[in-house]
Amino acid sequence: MISWLIDGTLVAALVVTSWRTGRMVQELRRLRSEEASFGQALRDSDAAINRAAHAVVMLKSEGTRTLAALGERIEEARSLVEALEDAARMAALELDLANDNAVFAAETSAAASPLVSAPALAPAHEAEWLRRLESRLAPASTANR
Repeated sequence: MISWLIDGTLVAALVVTSWRTGRMVQELRRLRSEEASFGQALRDSDAAINRAAHAVVMLKSEGTRTLAALGERIEEARSLVEALEDAARMAALELDLANDNAVFAAETSAAASPLVSAPALAPAHEAEWLRRLESRLAPASTANR
């Protein structure tokens, strides 16, 4: 009778062990299938990260090219602004000189007496005109530097 009790206990232990072994085999199969899907998910995420990194690199290179082109355009615009400012200064200078010349011509013609001949006024007129021209050109030449 004792052997039946021992045999029954051993059979029960064998059944429990077999049942647990079957459960472990099922869990291992499930883990292997999940491992495969996990590996696929890792490969997919790696590919997505690589695509994103490639997009960032392309964006950076495109931004660098755009920045360089923009810098060139800014330099061109600055040189055009300087040329326009120089042209405006020269036009203003020419206008001032023309106005001064007209005023000076009016002054000299009004001051001329019938006794003084026109060739006698010419050197004085030329000297005054040159003096005014030099006084106008001096600030313009320093502004162009």
